Amino acid sequence: MNTERNAMIEQILPVVPLLLLFLLGYALQRTNFFSTESLSHVKRIVSDLALPALLFQAFSSIELESRYLILVILIFVVCLIMVVLGHYIGKLLKIHSPYFALMMTGFEMGMFGYAVFVSFQGEAHLGKIALVDLGQVVFVFTILMALLIKHRDGNAKGSELLKKIITSPVILAIVGGLATSFIAPHVQSSPIWDTLAEMIDLLAQLTVPLIAITIGYGIHIRKELIGKSLKTILARRILLTLFALLLNALVVDSWLGMDRMYQVALMTMFLTPPPFVISIYMRSDEEGESDYVDNTLSLDTLVAIAAVIIASAMYA
Repeated sequence: MNTERNAMIEQILPVVPLLLLFLLGYALQRTNFFSTESLSHVKRIVSDLALPALLFQAFSSIELESRYLILVILIFVVCLIMVVLGHYIGKLLKIHSPYFALMMTGFEMGMFGYAVFVSFQGEAHLGKIALVDLGQVVFVFTILMALLIKHRDGNAKGSELLKKIITSPVILAIVGGLATSFIAPHVQSSPIWDTLAEMIDLLAQLTVPLIAITIGYGIHIRKELIGKSLKTILARRILLTLFALLLNALVVDSWLGMDRMYQVALMTMFLTPPPFVISIYMRSDEEGESDYVDNTLSLDTLVAIAAVIIASAMYA
């Protein structure tokens, strides 16, 4: 019994600093530590500098074999299926919101998943979660953004969408990281390259603490919307957990015979909240819908933390 208890404690300990940072962020919120403007500046440091640096590191260390592309494609397909299922499940649950189906799909990896995964598994396995993240990144920055822009503006303009994709620091970091993963083995180390790598590493180290603090700071739970949010979270969690178990058993393990850490990475991703970009691209005149989306994202963030802790212990 003591051995099992000690093993459980050892599994939880790596994420304790992250949980404390979440709590710190929430405590700062209660004291109005940040102004709205200063908080947006902190988030921009994360989204435009620290997170791209972390993603560059992750994708530059990716093991991209041609046979792994089937997993990337299948994860993209699962995201697409979840949007379609969302339209029917929303009617079944009597949740009449244009955002319900969009909340059922995609994963908040950049501002949540990577931070949690690194806290548990360490930076040595960044390349593995980058691989399983690739399919959903393509989905979020194409299909999901097109649906969001179409709902917001009435029309998803191809040129506008393409511009947002090409100029996104996240996409530039991913493309740069993938290019580096192919080039690096054929390039000799040099003082200039080592200095750039050190700078990128220093920036990347800002990601986890800043993300954790801003997530904690942004948690707002409205009691009157808890029921609606919990229905959304439960429906999403049940379906995506089933998809994750199937993909891990049939594809990652049996078909591709990939390292077990890929299973951990995939399950971690499938337990994360919906993409926070949904909240960013909402129409400004949808106050009721905005409350529903923000409440669901905040509540699901708390649920996801607990779910990832449990899943990490089970896959140990």
